[in-house]
Amino acid sequence: MSRVKNVSGGPLDVPLLDRQVEADEIVDVPDFQPGHNPVFAEPDGSKRPSEPGDPEYLAIIWPPDKWEPVAEAKVAPEKALKSKAAV
Repeated sequence: MSRVKNVSGGPLDVPLLDRQVEADEIVDVPDFQPGHNPVFAEPDGSKRPSEPGDPEYLAIIWPPDKWEPVAEAKVAPEKALKSKAAV
């Protein structure tokens, strides 16, 4: 999963999320289509991670004119420990 921000300037209908994403909203989105196979079987039976060009490599490309990647928020280790202790 990745985080992206709608930078299109308006709402976008995203059937994959089954909802509309408003302008400037940040959402978690899948990196691959549901039929993606992370492992490719070579003709000799060996296996390797799938990569672009393989028949079942189904990466989702979020158009950069509509979506902008958002970095994950980094939490200081001591804050993460405190929040776990509070649970």
